[in-house]
Amino acid sequence: MPGSERDVFPAVAHIMLVQDGALFLLRRANAGFMDGYWGLPGGHQRRGESVREAALRECREETGALPTDIRPRAVLPYIAGAHQGFNFVFEGRLWDGTPRINEPQCFDRCQWAPEERLPAKVAPWLKALVAMPPDCWFREFRRG
Repeated sequence: MPGSERDVFPAVAHIMLVQDGALFLLRRANAGFMDGYWGLPGGHQRRGESVREAALRECREETGALPTDIRPRAVLPYIAGAHQGFNFVFEGRLWDGTPRINEPQCFDRCQWAPEERLPAKVAPWLKALVAMPPDCWFREFRRG
């Protein structure tokens, strides 16, 4: 439409690290968005990256661990106040390194939480994700 601007919907890529039925979670702090909430390692996709590449980069930056076997888990659109976009979630069960807080300026705690007993103050979409059957995969397309 003439005179209208396109809406922008960020892609946020996450990795669900799974070990013995538990998820590795980080608690946000000093981020200005969802501080005090637990969530998966992840962040915004950068120009030129695939969502897979973004998920791997963010996981390494935030946890110091680099998954070696990720697979797509789900795409979840979100609307949270003024924020709107898409969460791309991958699952990883093997990685190099030991997951920990690697960005203390962004997170103040980490923990392994059983999928059936997630913290009360968890990113709202995470409980829905855990309840979804594992066959909710997606296929990534990249023009190039």
